[in-house]
Amino acid sequence: MTRPARIAEMLEPKSVAVIGASEDLTKFGGRLFKLLVHHGFEGQIYPINRKRESLLGIACHTDIGATPTPPDMAVMAVPRDHVKAAVRECAEAGTKAAIIITAKFSDAGEEGAALEAEIVEEARKFGMRLIGPNCLGLISPVNKLVLCASPALFVDKLLVGRIGMVSQSGALMATIFDRAQTRGVGFSHCFSIGNQADLDLCDFLDFLVDDPATDVICTYIEGVKDGRRFLEVAERARAAGKPVLAVKAGRTDFGAAAAFSHTASLAGSYEAFAAACRETGVVLMDDPDAMIMLAAALTRFDQPKRLETAILTTSGGGGAITADRLTDWNLPLASYAPETVAALEQYYYPDNAKANPIDMGAAITGGSMLVGEGSAQALLQDTASGIVLCPLTTAPDMRLLCECIAKGLASAEAGGARKPCLVVLQPGQAANKARAELLKHGLFYFDSLDEAIRVIDGYRTMQAMAGTRADKGGSPGKTSAEALSGALDEARAKAVLADYGVPVNRGVVAPDAAAAGKAAAGLKAPFVVKVVSPDIVHKSDAGGVALNLGDAQAVEAAVAAMAARLAAGHPKAVIEGYLVQEMVSGELEMFVGARRDPLFGPVVMVGAGGVLVELLKDVAVRLAPVSPAEAREMLLGLRVAPLLKGFRGSAPLDLGALADAVSRVSWLAHDLGDRFGELDVNPVLVGKAGQGCTGVDARLLMNDK
Repeated sequence: MTRPARIAEMLEPKSVAVIGASEDLTKFGGRLFKLLVHHGFEGQIYPINRKRESLLGIACHTDIGATPTPPDMAVMAVPRDHVKAAVRECAEAGTKAAIIITAKFSDAGEEGAALEAEIVEEARKFGMRLIGPNCLGLISPVNKLVLCASPALFVDKLLVGRIGMVSQSGALMATIFDRAQTRGVGFSHCFSIGNQADLDLCDFLDFLVDDPATDVICTYIEGVKDGRRFLEVAERARAAGKPVLAVKAGRTDFGAAAAFSHTASLAGSYEAFAAACRETGVVLMDDPDAMIMLAAALTRFDQPKRLETAILTTSGGGGAITADRLTDWNLPLASYAPETVAALEQYYYPDNAKANPIDMGAAITGGSMLVGEGSAQALLQDTASGIVLCPLTTAPDMRLLCECIAKGLASAEAGGARKPCLVVLQPGQAANKARAELLKHGLFYFDSLDEAIRVIDGYRTMQAMAGTRADKGGSPGKTSAEALSGALDEARAKAVLADYGVPVNRGVVAPDAAAAGKAAAGLKAPFVVKVVSPDIVHKSDAGGVALNLGDAQAVEAAVAAMAARLAAGHPKAVIEGYLVQEMVSGELEMFVGARRDPLFGPVVMVGAGGVLVELLKDVAVRLAPVSPAEAREMLLGLRVAPLLKGFRGSAPLDLGALADAVSRVSWLAHDLGDRFGELDVNPVLVGKAGQGCTGVDARLLMNDK
């Protein structure tokens, strides 16, 4: 049975054993057992407790072997030292799957990791699958199955929705679930997967892609174990029309360290992960609440075809702030269609009817309670906008106002308009009745303006990734990785680049000053000289670069002076020679590079070059290879893009030539295969439009077998 098929089977067990069951709600086993009973699991429940004859009126058993039939599923909330024996007993009895709540395995060092491996081995001897350890279990509202110990699940009824969630953090999963349920958002299934010792993130994503109860997939990720499979599953989701939304920990060094200590996951390169998401259509977000609310919007409304937003508010000040915040995010405000303005003029003076935001407090007669339904319906049917955002402040009867907005939404939808209507209830307890009213009408709400704006930004991300995948073309060169080894110096790296059509300046490596002078005679002045040394990376800082040399005599003198300078300042450095090059100029320094990510393979990078690459960190990253069109898109997303396009009267630069060079570098990284390590071309000097670009320094590192 495939792993996704086994997960589907796990969600419909005929019997469940709770190992460590009790009636003590301060314990994991107590809450697990209580919640399984409380939410109406329709199968057989076997509490495993040696000291009790019954719990909550259900007969206890001393061990798995004492149950009338082998349980389909077991949940273990026992001390770490007892887990291995419990897994062995379950596996030998014929249990098909188990959830291990217990922590302190690979998340706690080498000893725990070794024990975790032994536990997995015990389970696999008998074909039993494991979730965890160090997890909080699963929640399946669709199946009335709660195998989770979170106190957040002590609610009367679980909302059933069409959102599937996979989280590497159990506590975060439960928190997200609780906040979502409070705001009227339900789930199909939620999985806390912990250390992923057996079943991993991709197994659960793979299951959700085919799950008929799930339309949108959400995931909180700390580390991906199999990058290539993640790409494959994400592509399957895109082909199935199921959006995948992700929040990834480890954007910073501190975040990566915390993720590792939390679930023993290798956080990996966030930039490479982001590139993988972009390649496969995964919407990467930075806030779990916003992720869930975007998922809720995707299951409740049609995806907007345009981003222009209409603001309907109860406060002029609140509307102005909302307009400012949308502008801060570079999200467009709507100008209404003529028929929309005509509809709004029933309630507002002409100037106010054209305004965005629409302030319901400025109605001709009555107030927001009387004009809310008609205003909402008009904006939701407006053909010139794609989204209606309703930031609501304290009003005399917010419950009635929300009822009016819900009716306006219903009328618009009856007319075929399923435009997103994002209601933000900004007050505290004063809006509790309004919140309840929206929930009664099946409409979720936001607690903060920021969350709603992040959802609109998520729509923008989805629009940017929509459409057919770009044609990447074919490789522009052919190289043999077998002929390359270790760290290649600039001259050798440039020779490889030249084979792929990447423009570089000509040069010759000379062993000493006299030979350097002779080499210059065969090149075109002016010249630049650089030391060739595996021990000197930042050549200019070490005094290993001489620029603007006019003739062969100047080259010879510069090399002699450089040799003396390096002998004094870097006496232990191995000097392999001196690279004499034709000196070229350009209007802007850029950086082009590539590296092999351990999870996702080769990635290509481009950004501000020279010393600015480290200072500005203005870099775009994509999975390699990329087409020239994709490379151009990368360049136009940089902060230095205005300089490339022409800024304040300056001439535009050769964007096409630079994009072509980026594409060629990406293909080189792709073609070099698994032994490829890193490639830096920095700086790349970019000329004016039609003048091309030239890489004037380069390094290439191969990982030897």
